[in-house]
Amino acid sequence: MTVKTFFIGLFASFGIPWLVLVAIPFSKMRSLEPVEYDEMADGKTGYYQHKTSGRAQNGSIIYGQEGCATCHSQVARPTYAGNDVFQNSLAGISKDPERGNTRRESNLWDYSNEPYAWIGETRIGPDLSNFGRRVEMLAIEYNEAAAKALDVDVKDLPQSKRFNAEKYVLTRLFNPRLVPHRDWSNCPSNRQFFTEKKVYGQGSANAIPVEGKEEGIEIIADQDAIALADYLLSLKRDGEVPFSINYRRDKVKASEKK
Repeated sequence: MTVKTFFIGLFASFGIPWLVLVAIPFSKMRSLEPVEYDEMADGKTGYYQHKTSGRAQNGSIIYGQEGCATCHSQVARPTYAGNDVFQNSLAGISKDPERGNTRRESNLWDYSNEPYAWIGETRIGPDLSNFGRRVEMLAIEYNEAAAKALDVDVKDLPQSKRFNAEKYVLTRLFNPRLVPHRDWSNCPSNRQFFTEKKVYGQGSANAIPVEGKEEGIEIIADQDAIALADYLLSLKRDGEVPFSINYRRDKVKASEKK
């Protein structure tokens, strides 16, 4: 083997995989164009663009800094690569009260406007692609049960008795085992985002519903915790997408629907 052959083989062994697996996907993700709706296929015109903005973008950065992607995935794989679409609430909601079956595979545009696509390293913990949607469903169940207990209609349920999604997520971040039906969780606590302070007046708006170590002490979430909670609540990747990037096998063109 000559030196020239050696270096050509070395480049082929490392350069081509790097080009295919890193460089090309990176360039595509950095230059995604909005997908146009087709009037015949989608029943409307315009452009589709998944949006993540404001504090949720900051939360995406914190999500990565804290290593959440080590244990949690954010991708509903194609059916040829797994059965993610059919798992309970992973790829969407099978029986959404308003939209019916919202489950679908992930696409490139689901991660647009985020600094990184947190598809995850492993799936030790639950997939979070539609964490925000699952919390919405939990809120519906909670509010219906609370309204039934008070013998009132859901729309007449007092605000103080309604499910607070942000407080729920913040409590899970503080200690995942403190929320109902999660005492089995092995997810680590993120207490570094919380401080204990003495209660003054009505207390802090950012206090979570967890008692402090001493009476008169409340636990307050900092801005990083709130940003991370906003990001997690924004994870709703089961929205309607254009026919051209809808990979469901049972998809039907708008013009063919009865």
